[in-house]
Amino acid sequence: MLKKILIVLLFITMLINTKPFNNVFAEETQPESEQEQQQEETVYLEVTQSDVRVRTGPSTSYAILQINGKNQYYIKDVSYKVIGKQRNDKNELWYNVVNIINNVEYQTWVREDYIILHYYELDEAFEQHLENEGFPEEYREYLRYIHTLHPNWIFKAFHTNTSFATVLQAQDVLGKSLIDGSNLALRSTRQGAYDPETGQYIALDGYNWYQANTETIAYFMDPRNFLNEKEIFQFLKLSFNETEQPECVQQILNITFMKGEVQIDENTTKSYATLFYEAGQQAQISPIFLAVKARNEQGVNGSAAVDGRKFEHNGVVYSNIYNFYNIHAYSGKESWKNGLIYAAKEGSYGRPWNTIEKSIKGGALWIADGYINVGQDTLYYQKYNCATGKYWHQYATNVRAAFSEGRMMYTNYRLADILEGNLTFSIPIYLEMPEKTALPTEVVLPEVEETIPNEEYYTGDLILDLDLKNDSGYLTGFDIGASYQQLLNRIALMNTGVNIRIERNGKEKSKEGLLATGDTIIIVGEEGESTYTIVIKGDIDGDGIIGTLDYLIYRKALLEIYEMNSIEKKAAEINGEKELSMVGYLHLRKYLLEIGNIEQ
Repeated sequence: MLKKILIVLLFITMLINTKPFNNVFAEETQPESEQEQQQEETVYLEVTQSDVRVRTGPSTSYAILQINGKNQYYIKDVSYKVIGKQRNDKNELWYNVVNIINNVEYQTWVREDYIILHYYELDEAFEQHLENEGFPEEYREYLRYIHTLHPNWIFKAFHTNTSFATVLQAQDVLGKSLIDGSNLALRSTRQGAYDPETGQYIALDGYNWYQANTETIAYFMDPRNFLNEKEIFQFLKLSFNETEQPECVQQILNITFMKGEVQIDENTTKSYATLFYEAGQQAQISPIFLAVKARNEQGVNGSAAVDGRKFEHNGVVYSNIYNFYNIHAYSGKESWKNGLIYAAKEGSYGRPWNTIEKSIKGGALWIADGYINVGQDTLYYQKYNCATGKYWHQYATNVRAAFSEGRMMYTNYRLADILEGNLTFSIPIYLEMPEKTALPTEVVLPEVEETIPNEEYYTGDLILDLDLKNDSGYLTGFDIGASYQQLLNRIALMNTGVNIRIERNGKEKSKEGLLATGDTIIIVGEEGESTYTIVIKGDIDGDGIIGTLDYLIYRKALLEIYEMNSIEKKAAEINGEKELSMVGYLHLRKYLLEIGNIEQ
């Protein structure tokens, strides 16, 4: 009897002393010295593949995290802080991590065979450096992780002594911060950026650049959003670095129109990579930066600014004028021409730039004098000039310029195997920073006064007013990522008396559903019903977005191992390519890399 009582007491004692598994390392108990060591280090992990699903628990039996109906995937090469680990009933080891998606924090899980662990052990010298620089704690956590990967990198704090709100107000000016792409939630509906009577956004540069709204500008301006191994390169100091040899620069140019050589004179040719290297050496700025800048400005296939085409200005016809960095290409429907007019004038920096070499080298000197040598010596400071206090002196209007060019810089440093150098990053710190910034997800339209509908409004009128194109029953011209409800909102603002219904497989779509290739749109006007098929160029699989699966379908069809149906073929007519081709394939690839656009 006494033995039974002792067993019961022992069991109760075990229950009392058992710790829960929530957010702790659910492994066997470690010796005290090992536990103390673990508390002194922070653990991060890096996911090694790009298609790893975000799980809500430590097993594939748990649901995949979904946001707005879309499965979430871990981002390769991005760090995640580990807050726990656990073995499940299959003896699989899973890690619990902090996963921040659009600045919302989730606690999610990933299996051990998809990750690499990185440990940050207390580095007193590095901690003292962070203290001396005056980095806030919210910066330090990210910088500690990057330090574990690249201990040679140097982080310098730039204290702007200006409030975040003050700089944001200076950036939030019509025409100063523009956004391309089809995500309407990122566009401004302020006066001059949006016409409430027509429901149309107003292009402010070319035909597809629109004013970004305040939330979007704040997100891309907030340095905290980009303190990871890849995106921190927008803060890289752009001084000349001898390690950036022509073969490193070539990595940037291999899939572009600049991959080959340039005829210098009758007997001499040079590669574009060599020209960028020589330009950087002469101007004492990074050749990789110059190549990335030219690629970002001109695209993979080049543009009117670099093909030497004829153009007319004030009755004078020019040709063979080049402007690789789009210098003085101010916003407008033909901004490239503004840049070429500047390049054609005789004057400073070796102008006229009537050869490719003169444009690349003279433009580099212009950038050095105008930006690098006056303190705007990072991609970030060139876009958001908080370094000199002159918020108007900025290189680009693209609100994502520093972000996208920084990513390219990282990629090419990695490909060239020069990431382990003594790279210096200048990171701005603002006063009175908000708790966080995030990209908006909903479109907020301004209120408009009610107008009297036109009683003689017809189906064809609606198609024209929505700026759509009717191609033998296929309707194109819709914004990528627009929903059924957003289209209804636009039509309601027009107050035409015409109604629409969108169906998929014979049933009306959810109002929240995205407009997608293969949807049927039924327009009911005074003359009756008209039925069309919606086509989103690039959305080959019909899910309403342009993604990796569309890219794979196009590739298989190009290789003749998959046969597209008629609707898929229509969606594959990308940027004017009526047939499947490498040109269309590259347009699709550029879009997925966020360095190109697909016209609808």
